[in-house]
This record gives sequence, C-alpha cells and structure tokens, in this order.
Amino acid sequence: MVKEFSDPIHGFIRAYPHELKLIDSFYLQRLRHIKQLGVCYLVFPSAQHTRFEHSLGVMHLAGELYKALGYTDEKLYKIVRLAGLLHDVGHPPFSHTTEVLLGDKDHEKLGKSLVLERMADMLREDFSFEDMELVCRIAFKEPKNEEEKKLSQIVVGDLGADRMDYLRRDAYFCGTSYGLFDYGRILSHLRHQEGKLCVSYSAVTPLENFFLGRYFMYAQVYFHKVVRILSIHLNELIKSMKDADLHFSTDAEFISYCMKNYEDEKVRRIFGREHYREVYTTTDEKEFAQVKEFLLEKYPEELLRFDVCKKRLMDEEVWVERKEDLVRLRDVSQILANVKDLVICRVYAHRDVHREITRWFSKAQRV
Repeated sequence: MVKEFSDPIHGFIRAYPHELKLIDSFYLQRLRHIKQLGVCYLVFPSAQHTRFEHSLGVMHLAGELYKALGYTDEKLYKIVRLAGLLHDVGHPPFSHTTEVLLGDKDHEKLGKSLVLERMADMLREDFSFEDMELVCRIAFKEPKNEEEKKLSQIVVGDLGADRMDYLRRDAYFCGTSYGLFDYGRILSHLRHQEGKLCVSYSAVTPLENFFLGRYFMYAQVYFHKVVRILSIHLNELIKSMKDADLHFSTDAEFISYCMKNYEDEKVRRIFGREHYREVYTTTDEKEFAQVKEFLLEKYPEELLRFDVCKKRLMDEEVWVERKEDLVRLRDVSQILANVKDLVICRVYAHRDVHREITRWFSKAQRV
C-alpha cells in the first residue's frame, strides 16, 4: 500500500510500505510534537510546523535529488530516502535549542542509536542490518568512502534535501519570502563532477537566491533578537532543572511542566514575555567585548545576557560547472562574493535596568 501525504511545500508526498512502517512508529510520530524552530513560534505565531513534516519533505527531496543526479539503483534509492526520513529522529523537545538535554550526545548520535537499536528490526524483511548502517552513515554524516560522501551530500550537504526543505518550509510558516528559491531549476542542473556536487553555470541565479535566502532567514528569523533571548532563557531553565532528573520527549510535556510551575521567574521569562530586552547590538566583536567588560563593571552579571551569533554564507565550497571547468560559486557570482559572513553581537538586560542602559548608550552615541 502506498500512502500520500498532502504537503503545502511539495504537494503530495508519496510514502511506500516499508517507509510507512517507520512513519507509523512511535519514534517518527513523536516528531509531530516537536516544533521545527523551537521557540520561534513565540515570535512568528504561525511557525508551528514540526520535525515530522520536515522529515517527510526531506525524504521526498532526497529521492528527487538522487534521480536528478542520474542514479538508477532502486535499492540505493530506497536507502537514500530512508536516510532523509530518519535524519532528525533523535531531536529532543524544541529541536536544536535544547540539545543540552542529551548530555554528552547530540541529536545525530541519539538518532543513530535509535535507528540501529530499535528501528532497524522493523525493516528486517526489506533491509539487512548492513543496509541500515549505510542509512545511518548517509543520514548522520559518517560516510566511509567517496561514494557514500556523495550520497550523504544528497541528504545533508550544503545543497542537500535537508537544507532545501527547511528553508522553504520555515519561510512559508514564518510568513516570510526569504527562503523561496527556484529549487526545481537547481535540481535540474545538479551534477557530480570530479567527485564534487556542482551545478551548471546556467543555474547560478537560483543558487544566488538560495544562499541569499538562507542568509536572510538567519538574519531575520533564526537570529531574531527575541528568538535568541528566549532560546537563552530556555537553556538556562533546562540547566536549572537537570538536578531534578526530569525527562521530556515532546514539547508538550515540557510546556505542561512549565505551566504547572508558572510562578518560577525562569518560566515566565519564556512563556510570560518577561524576557530580557536588547539594549545594544553590533557586528564588531572587538567593540562588543569592550562593551561587555564595561557593563559587567557597572552591573551584576545576573542582570545581563550576552549573545554572539555567527553563520557562514556557505558551510562548504559550492562548485559551478562552466564550460569544461569547475569554478567556485563565489568566483562567478559578484553578488555572493560581496556578502560577508553573518555576525551579530547583542547585549540584553533585565527589565529593572534595560531602560537605564538604553539611555546611557543613546547619550554615548550623541557625544
């Protein structure tokens, strides 16, 4: 039996019987209750989408990318789609924001353990344990040779299914247009050349759109000043709870605990809009360090929070096929060549002192 999921990003996503065995399991169903963007919905109200639909989208796009690159092996096609489906299975509540919950593990290590120790047996009629190990190496960035590295790039590379799905999906649900790029044209011009994933020169414009969209999603959504301080407060709350030996598998469990403990100031900072307020922002890290030192001399540390956000325009080198040569994308795109990596440094202050500090900075700027 083949099932179709209606999806606002990709239309209908088809899932095959072996995939449905995993999709219907607790491990994938749990992802319905973990928001893709953590506390972002407290700033962008419609950002209620979850890791579940993202996982379906990555599964779908991984298959499309696999075919677009000219692969024909049907078994490998199924394995790549499984890698897309399972790449986020280990995420804790509120996604990346709360990985502190995992102790010395991260969501990828936990995901690998879940797949091999609990989920592989569900597919024993269709896939060997060695097949599932390959799924994990592709999904969790542990390729053991060049061919597996190419397959891993399909799922989690700079131009992989994971990134293509979350940019379009996050933009859609946050109500922004930054992440809306022509992924169909990129798909149709992808190649493997000299062991590298590249695109033909005629697809440079949608590539520029893709990377600029990612840049602006970080600047305006992922690194939004309120999203960042709420995430800081969330991590502080979780760290304060660690000694209580509490365990949460979904956002709802964590929120339920917080609602029962609403009198806690740390809870109200997140869910009662009593968060610290931004009083200073800069892109100059040296200046930020000086401001930090000055403020810590004047105010108690518990009244201040300091945050540095950094994101490279490209995490990996992206290659363009021009005539018979491979050239770097930045070398053929004047637009991207002039975009600096993103750096945002901020100071936040408790409501008791934030107006005082804001006035001080205003006076200092006028001098």
